[in-house]
Amino acid sequence: MSAAFTIQVPASSTNLGAGYDALGLALGLYLRVRVRESGSGSPEIHTEGEGAGELLSVRENLMWKVIRRVFQGEGRPPPTLRLEVRNHIPLARGLGSSAAAIVAALGTYEALVGEDLSQEKFYRYALEFESHPDNLTAARFGGFTVSCVDEGGRVSFFRTRVADALKVLLVVPDIQLPTSEARAVVPDQFKMSDVIFNLQRSALTVAALMAGQFRFLRESLRDKVHQPYRAPLIPGLQEVLALNRGEIPGLLGLSLSGAGPSVAAFIQGDGRDVFKQVQSIFNRHGVACRPLELEIDNQGRSIREN
Repeated sequence: MSAAFTIQVPASSTNLGAGYDALGLALGLYLRVRVRESGSGSPEIHTEGEGAGELLSVRENLMWKVIRRVFQGEGRPPPTLRLEVRNHIPLARGLGSSAAAIVAALGTYEALVGEDLSQEKFYRYALEFESHPDNLTAARFGGFTVSCVDEGGRVSFFRTRVADALKVLLVVPDIQLPTSEARAVVPDQFKMSDVIFNLQRSALTVAALMAGQFRFLRESLRDKVHQPYRAPLIPGLQEVLALNRGEIPGLLGLSLSGAGPSVAAFIQGDGRDVFKQVQSIFNRHGVACRPLELEIDNQGRSIREN
């Protein structure tokens, strides 16, 4: 285990409007972790970038918890490691930062022991730390993904590439929204008409992204199951989502990214006009925001020795 490895994991945007807890998309924004044995006798984690100031201690770090768990679960003693983390994924913004950390930790195990976990083991360990698979699948396998969990906790998923012409403009508000808080406001029961509304549109989103028929996204990204209930937590979100009904050059459609508060706008061409309109709404509600114009990541997690 003397070699060093770099593990790269993409951010992810999930739900994609109507596909609540099912649809995911990997984005060209990354968590990178360089892993090697520590010479100090105790684990070390050094973090740069997003969230670097929020790391409390090694023992409380999510990556270290997952690494320790998978080594113990596989009957191996946890190694003493030095992790050099460079993170570009904003935390608590609906961009899969926790899933990326979990996937990177499982990749650390795979790199160090020289063998891949089976898909069954990957999800078994990962779901101990994150209860739904949509971000995890997108981060691990890349591209556009559809995930489901059966009654026994087993995950089935589909993954496909997305055409290079599609870009995602993330508008990232300068506020955090913990996933637990965002999930707490979503009700347990829905009207049948709202369920049908979402089934129709989630199916249309799958067809649109598989076939490259992006003109359908304006309608397919609409939702009645989670975005209306989360809108009060995010100042201006209801007005932002209403932009789907407008005609903004370059905008194919937009939705809340994951649990929010980030907004994912699907664009072709220049996204500056789209950002200006979303920014003006957030600013009117006293929220600053920044743009991240990204390509789709069709590779998913990667590991290289260095």
